[in-house]
Amino acid sequence: MRVPSSPFTAARAGPSVCRASLHGPTSSSAPARVPSRQAQSTVTRPLTRSIFSGFARKPKPKSPFQAQPELEPLIAANDLFHILADSPFADMRERAKRIRQVSICPVSAERHNERVRPGFDCPDCGFPTHKDKERWEEGAEEHAEVCERLRQVNEDDHDLRSGRRFPEFENIPKEQPYDQAIAFANWDTLFWTRSFPSVNSERSVRHLSKVLTYPMTVAAVLHQNGPFTPGNGRITREGRRNMIALHSILHLPPGSNESTTTWKPTPPIRIIIIGARAESTLPPTHWEQLHYMFPRSIFHIYFVGPEVGLPIMDRQDFRLIGKKYEFSENDGWGCPSYTLHVSPYLSISSLRTSYEQIHSQLGPFDPYTDVFFAFAPGFGFPHQPGLDSNRNPSVPTDEEAGVHDGNHIATQPLVQAQTTWRLALKKILQTKCAAFFTAFSPLDLQRDVSALFGTNPPSFKSHTKFREFPDYVGLPTAPVDHIEGVSDEFDLVLTPGKNEFGSKKWEIADWDPRVAVKTNWGIWGIRGKKYEVQRSDEDDDE
Repeated sequence: MRVPSSPFTAARAGPSVCRASLHGPTSSSAPARVPSRQAQSTVTRPLTRSIFSGFARKPKPKSPFQAQPELEPLIAANDLFHILADSPFADMRERAKRIRQVSICPVSAERHNERVRPGFDCPDCGFPTHKDKERWEEGAEEHAEVCERLRQVNEDDHDLRSGRRFPEFENIPKEQPYDQAIAFANWDTLFWTRSFPSVNSERSVRHLSKVLTYPMTVAAVLHQNGPFTPGNGRITREGRRNMIALHSILHLPPGSNESTTTWKPTPPIRIIIIGARAESTLPPTHWEQLHYMFPRSIFHIYFVGPEVGLPIMDRQDFRLIGKKYEFSENDGWGCPSYTLHVSPYLSISSLRTSYEQIHSQLGPFDPYTDVFFAFAPGFGFPHQPGLDSNRNPSVPTDEEAGVHDGNHIATQPLVQAQTTWRLALKKILQTKCAAFFTAFSPLDLQRDVSALFGTNPPSFKSHTKFREFPDYVGLPTAPVDHIEGVSDEFDLVLTPGKNEFGSKKWEIADWDPRVAVKTNWGIWGIRGKKYEVQRSDEDDDE
């Protein structure tokens, strides 16, 4: 998510200029004579210079980026709630329209055996929720469980579009004093120990956590004071090997400090984010937080995936920007890519291709300096083959959604760990480097874990009455078959569980507003299995 910033333009000259400054001093008894336009063009004045003019204060040149006066917000801070269909913002009205197209009235479906689209907007949360007012009143008790959460999302989204200043984003701290430790217990302690200003409301915390969840999740995993430690059982015995190797490069030796340790050049820490999407579009300054938390280390972040965001620029644009960018269409990596050198300590490369296509170019790999991340990869989600290109694949037809002729019954599907992720996972495990994966809910986390371990997938009925995916998405109901080169070829590094630096902002499902998840809610990690060579007694005798 990008936060709108205030426009910067050159200051405009005033409509009028002091007459005396144009024509010299005047007296009250003899008004100055203003020469005609033709005479003005021929009037010349001798150039004179006072002896004291060398000591006069020179006027400061105006900056071409001088900001305009702060604009008034489009909506006031006490007027954030709006019915989505009547929102002052077009994209919010479009979302209301979309919800009406893909969601189902829950009361009609569960009590009256009717699958109809919602046509009534709840006056308390602003979302389209029921067929009509009568069905809304009938299901008021059930809707009350999610109404407050929907209203919070409504107000948060309108606040982001309100046009107000966002000091919580403008004042993100930079360098961390070496004598001040960072506490990674949760968002509150992180904001406090990193000296974040203006985080004085829960809404600001939700906004910040939404965009910082990606770099802070990486930092929490890599930092020796992070929340994932052997002491709390999250880092396994096998995981200690990888984490100790990474910590030996990222941190000072035990018992030393900045004054007693000489700086030595170290190889850059390579953070390879596979299947990158939204995280690849974050402002580079957000990813620079990694350098501020590890000031002695050099980072190179690689965003790899078919949905990676690339700047909308041509070669001429990159030449105008300078040497900070390296851009190529097909040469270099052999795919659309660019590299941004943010600072001497941070570089970011975006590669729009599948990971298996550039795996060999990224090698060789070293567990001391290389680590993999994948944010919500969806290992246990059903494989989605090509759909009809003439319509939006995320909007099902009424027949697919079962609006008229019942639910769509699907057979046991192939999951993405068996299809789109199989080669990438196989190659990552061969590097013996740690790989960490996130999930957007407890069910999503369990579904991904079961897909790689081949265990029985979770059932939504034992956890919640709201399904995270509609009926026409055939979630797996049986253990995933053995995946060649993946199953039984990895050790657990980080046990599956909650991520303390997941987003605190709810994300609402358009197909059912009752369903809500949070970005990077959970996290876990694995590493390719290492086979120790054992010598037999016969070898000793020889």
